[in-house]
Amino acid sequence: MSDLTLSVVVPAYNEAEDIRSCLENLLTQTRPVDEIVVADNNSTDETVLIVEEIALRDERVRLLRVEEQGVINARSAGLDAATGDVLARIDADSHVPPGWAESVIHFFAQHGKHYGAATGLCSCHDLPFQDRFSGTKRRLTENARAALAGGDRRGADATRLFGSNMAITRDAWNKVRQSRSHRTDIFEDLDLTLTLHEEGVPMGLMPDAEATISGRRYLSSPTSYLRYCLRDQRTFALHGRPTERGQAIAQMLLVALPFYFVMWIPFRTYDPDNHEFSVRRLLRRRQDRPAPGGPASG
Repeated sequence: MSDLTLSVVVPAYNEAEDIRSCLENLLTQTRPVDEIVVADNNSTDETVLIVEEIALRDERVRLLRVEEQGVINARSAGLDAATGDVLARIDADSHVPPGWAESVIHFFAQHGKHYGAATGLCSCHDLPFQDRFSGTKRRLTENARAALAGGDRRGADATRLFGSNMAITRDAWNKVRQSRSHRTDIFEDLDLTLTLHEEGVPMGLMPDAEATISGRRYLSSPTSYLRYCLRDQRTFALHGRPTERGQAIAQMLLVALPFYFVMWIPFRTYDPDNHEFSVRRLLRRRQDRPAPGGPASG
């Protein structure tokens, strides 16, 4: 068994609905997580009370107050404060299975000399039709596993980290932490990805470290979702990548927005608790998720 230590950072802003299950999943891993840092970003609901309650019964949970608004600032403060050799980062709505931590540590124990960061795959636990993505996920996982086993790491390279399920070595974070952006109108995980690229730090796909996340962003208003999508091209522009920026704009116009509107009714009528569709759910009033930069960001 590897002697690497694992810290998990969970940025949180008004996550009272999800933070308890997130932490309970982290606390019941087959390979125990050594430290959990909840980086609270000025929550106004019961998020802090829930975290403090859990921390009282398990000293591995630590609450970190981050006053500078924005998930990019909460995430970075959490990574700075974490003490592990491997620093994982998930969202408060991420559900990790019992073997997730073991898979993360195994990956870096076997391949950490080459990869400074890695990402796991995700699907949504509260949206329909997710089984249609299972084949793609399975192929990606099998290809990455075969490439790593055969010593051809190019087949397991990752082009982008997903903030809802990723990890970075302490050495890699120390290498890039001063270069990361403080802007709150960009995608923090893409900013970290591009910064790692610029510093020559390889990133890989962790074959067995899968997680599920909430698809609540798809339930936001069209205006809110558009503002969210615009962060992609803005991040590429910040890093001086006009080609990738153009591709991001095209992807938004040709894929992301059409998908959002095509799935408007199915996603809003789906009941994830009963796995059924109900037209009555269209009448429910929904509050937009705050943008990653915070409640005032767009």
